[in-house]
Amino acid sequence: MTAPAFDLASAPGLRLIKAATLRSFPRRFNRAFSVPPLPAGELERAINRPARLYLARPGKMLRPIITHVILQGLGKKPARYAAALGAIELMEAATVSFDDIIDASDTRRGGPATHKVYGEKNAYLAYQAAYNWAYGAFLDPALQLESWRRLELLASLSREIFAYGYGQASELYWTASRRRPTPEQYLAMSWDRIRFLSFNGPFRIGALLGGAPRRDLPLYVKAGAWLGMAYHLHGDELNLFPRSAEWGKPLADDITAGRYTYLYLAALRLAAPAARRELSAALGNARISPSRLKNVIDIVRASGAVEENRRKIGAFYRRASGAISRLRLPAKQKRLLLGLARYMAYDRPK
Repeated sequence: MTAPAFDLASAPGLRLIKAATLRSFPRRFNRAFSVPPLPAGELERAINRPARLYLARPGKMLRPIITHVILQGLGKKPARYAAALGAIELMEAATVSFDDIIDASDTRRGGPATHKVYGEKNAYLAYQAAYNWAYGAFLDPALQLESWRRLELLASLSREIFAYGYGQASELYWTASRRRPTPEQYLAMSWDRIRFLSFNGPFRIGALLGGAPRRDLPLYVKAGAWLGMAYHLHGDELNLFPRSAEWGKPLADDITAGRYTYLYLAALRLAAPAARRELSAALGNARISPSRLKNVIDIVRASGAVEENRRKIGAFYRRASGAISRLRLPAKQKRLLLGLARYMAYDRPK
């Protein structure tokens, strides 16, 4: 089955997902959440507003779109699961808000990062509150989930949040100590970091909520995991060569922040000795001049690293597409997922 072009603007369920996302975290808590009561507006300033900041700046919403497509393919009405769809995007917004603190990113989704608007302490509080609140959507008795499905859903999210933290710690160690990981170490770290919601979480959640047989779950997880790796490596490339004026982060901030990527590691291996020295010196230089940064980007492009990165993306994409093709879903939903996979691995501009 071939992968058709995917138009994100006309993705199935987008209106439902956007509405559910805006409802996924309250504008204010009732008084029961503050004992003794805090001054009026204090909780909103400390938690609600920072938790909702990225909800008001919509992202691509790829994760709840995936779950929506799977629910439809399994014969469910996605509107019944609106709170879960909103919770998936809420957790994604919280995750990128936390990433922005760890990565010292100043901007996200066309505006200042959460910690730049509300401070790091409030951003941390909001990140934790968003995760905790999102879990409530999966505990709702109205979902009428079998006990093993609810347990697997919550247990898998807990496992993967831990793995995500472990991957973050690995990257922080390499960045702070200026120790260069091997390409294999980098991919292993990425596997940990992307497991939480990017994108095996939405595949698994769709399968569990939709009633897929237990024996089919590993195939859903594989589809999301391999697709997440392809998405991640494509994002590393866009960081250096953005295809959209709406790219939501500063150009090449992976380099200026000192973060290794598979693309950069390939360039360090493939470039000529003098060029490798220039690449090494540029990594972590937040004050690098625009002309020197352009030269570094040109070195990466000329080294053959882009081609190496795309070969790896292709390998992950083929594995993801193979798993999607084997899912026991109607042809329409499989075509949508295959088109979405191609968009995520190759075509997305930001």
